[in-house]
Amino acid sequence: MNKKRRKRIGIWLGIAAGAVLVFLIVCNVLSRRSVAPEVTVAELTKRRIVSAVSATGEIRAANQVDISAEILARVSKLYVKEGDAVRKGQLLCVLDDAAKRSTRDLQRANFEEASAAYKRGEALYKDSLISTAEFERLSTAYEGARAQLEQSEDQLAKTRIYAPISGRVVRLNIKEGEAVMMGTMNNPGTVMMTLADLSAMQARVDVDESDVVDLKIGQPAKVKLDAMPDTAFRAKVTSISYMPSTNLTSTAEGVTDFEVILDLTDIDQAQRPGMNVSADITTATREDVITCPLQAIGRREVKGKLSETVFILEEDKARLVPIKTGISDGRAIEIIEGLEEGQEIITGPYKVLRILQDGDEVKPSKGEEPWQRSSEGPKVKVKVRTTSR
Repeated sequence: MNKKRRKRIGIWLGIAAGAVLVFLIVCNVLSRRSVAPEVTVAELTKRRIVSAVSATGEIRAANQVDISAEILARVSKLYVKEGDAVRKGQLLCVLDDAAKRSTRDLQRANFEEASAAYKRGEALYKDSLISTAEFERLSTAYEGARAQLEQSEDQLAKTRIYAPISGRVVRLNIKEGEAVMMGTMNNPGTVMMTLADLSAMQARVDVDESDVVDLKIGQPAKVKLDAMPDTAFRAKVTSISYMPSTNLTSTAEGVTDFEVILDLTDIDQAQRPGMNVSADITTATREDVITCPLQAIGRREVKGKLSETVFILEEDKARLVPIKTGISDGRAIEIIEGLEEGQEIITGPYKVLRILQDGDEVKPSKGEEPWQRSSEGPKVKVKVRTTSR
């Protein structure tokens, strides 16, 4: 009996200890819930906000020409060097023309013979001394000889390379004595040199498909060269591609980009074709509007409808408010409806905002947010979209 009694007492003691432990845990949880969470709040003010799309690419001359060989020959004489300024129509180089000149001379002799035969036949045909068939044969031979002569003269003319535009030789790929060849279906041919008019420069950048819909011709932009990171050059959008870029990197990564051309209005002698650039294209600007930091915005169901929302502070309680937003600059977003200047919104921390409910008591901690410090808006100008919580 004593053993059974001791066993029964032990069981009851264990149950009592477990009940006390559960009671303590529940009390601890309830006590924690009763403590209002500390949140960061900020007062809404009006300021300027700028929305922009960022892109990268390279700079090049607005008028830039690659000069390729149209015949197979050797460079006989080169009249320019890299960096030289040239005028339209200026002789740049001469290719070996011995073979082309001999062919031209042979075709000229054939043409003169065919021409003389045609003239004699024409006179005889008028006097009905030769048949129509014979005269047509002479006429065909004459036309064929003339076409071959014109072809040989065209080939000879291609041994002399003239500048198609005025500008500067920005790339020279040949030397005297080197052989050049024309392009074929499987061979692009020899690009002998590149001419560029450096008085007008462009930035050609790739813009993501989600951002290109916001771009329009004439929008202003700021362009920075990697070689000159502290200098921003003004530019404007002059062309937006209707077809996506087909570069290998984008294709491999599954990214769809569209080429956008920006004409630079600020020209500097240090700008060189091929330099890497980054561009911020301004898509919209709002003056004197209410803005809210992006981290304060979520998406919740209000009156049965999923809406963008924020929590405002009222008498140390969080009140959920549906809002309508406008443009964003990457840190803050324009408030079109739902909030007024001077109201205090709850901006964080995120772990509190994630579980905060309408009407919850909170402990405010007011401080200036980085997004409020400058009336010019934040320095980072990229377009972002709010995500659901």
